[in-house]
This record gives sequence, C-alpha cells and structure tokens, in this order.
Amino acid sequence: MRQLLGAALTLVFLAGCASSPAPTRVRTYTPPPGPPQVSAAQGSFQPNAYLRSCGGIYVTNAPPMDKDFWVVDYKPIIVVGSVVMATAPSNDVCLSSGFGIRSARRHDGIDLQSIPAGPIYAAAPGRILEARVSTGYGNMILIDHGGGVYTRYAHLAYFADGIHAGSEVGFGQQIGMMGQSGNATAVHLHFEILTGNYNNPRGSKGLAPRNPFEFPAYNPGS
Repeated sequence: MRQLLGAALTLVFLAGCASSPAPTRVRTYTPPPGPPQVSAAQGSFQPNAYLRSCGGIYVTNAPPMDKDFWVVDYKPIIVVGSVVMATAPSNDVCLSSGFGIRSARRHDGIDLQSIPAGPIYAAAPGRILEARVSTGYGNMILIDHGGGVYTRYAHLAYFADGIHAGSEVGFGQQIGMMGQSGNATAVHLHFEILTGNYNNPRGSKGLAPRNPFEFPAYNPGS
C-alpha cells in the first residue's frame, strides 16, 4: 500500500530563490492512509508545487530547466516503491546541487537552500533510525519509511524537540532546521532517498542512493 497520512494534502504553489513567480494553479491530493506502524500525526508542512535552481551559481547535475530555471515537469510528490513522499522536504527552497557525480565524487542526494534558513520536515511518515552527529553529514537524521525506503537529512543546525533514534514522525512533521554542520560550505539541506536493507554491515552507507527526480509522480487516482 502506498504510504502517506490520509488527510488531504494541498500543495503550496511557491518556489524559493525566485525572481519571477511560478504559474498559479490549484491541485489537491488526497493521499491513502499512512503505514499502520506509525501513529505520529501529520505535520503542518505543505510541499511547494514548483522548484527552481538557485540563482548566481552553477548547479551540477541539474534536471531539465526552462528558460527561467524552473525544473521542467517537477513532481512535488513522488512514489518510491510503496512509499509516497515529498520530493523537497522544506518550503521556499531552490536547488543548489543535483544528484550524481560532482567534482569526481558521487553526490548521493540533492542540495536545497533557502534564505533565511527554514525548517526541515519528514518527507513521509516513518521511524527515526539515526539522529546523530556525523563528521561529514554534521547533524543528520535517517528515517525508515518501511518497504526498504529511507531518507537522510544532513547538515542540520539542530534537531527539533522530541527527535531521536526510535521516535516516530508523521508526514510533514518538523524534524530540524536547515544549517551548515559537518562538511558544508554553505547553509543548506542535503537530502537523500535511499533503498535497500539497513541491516547490512555498512548500515545506511550500504543502501542504494536514488535520484529524487527520476521517480514517478503520485497519482491519487491510481
């Protein structure tokens, strides 16, 4: 069963780091019920319907953009295996780095920025496996969404109250604040979608990183 909380989810049609507004449309999603093992309530987060690249910088591995640097055919809510989740778990952000090889090294997620730094939310309901300080990731949270799907949130300034390993989170619940902890050159969120089995000798590093822009859009009628 595709997983997200059952309350109607209305997208916010804004995008961060923008000098020209995105087109205005109205679209309401009515997601199916969330996973039965997670009882946490849905948070206040409403995903933005559009995403733009950050101005004034070269965005590596950027998805297709239009002439105004909006992501073409952006899918704000995607389906990863059996899990329905937000593609960008923060509001009014811009894309500063895409998924793929960057400076001869693999970049396992996408980087999102906002000015000022904003709250970070759970992309889907789940259970927190890790909420700790990492040398590279800084303040980092890893969430298990079930079905072999996980998300990582890195370089946070701090964790939200009540966020710790073992705690449950609902879709859109605030889990932290965008920051610059760990190996980060600017305030941003490093966001990863991972699949596989966490119970392996390498833990989260043994999971397969996935490109958020390559998953299908959630269709409430399917």
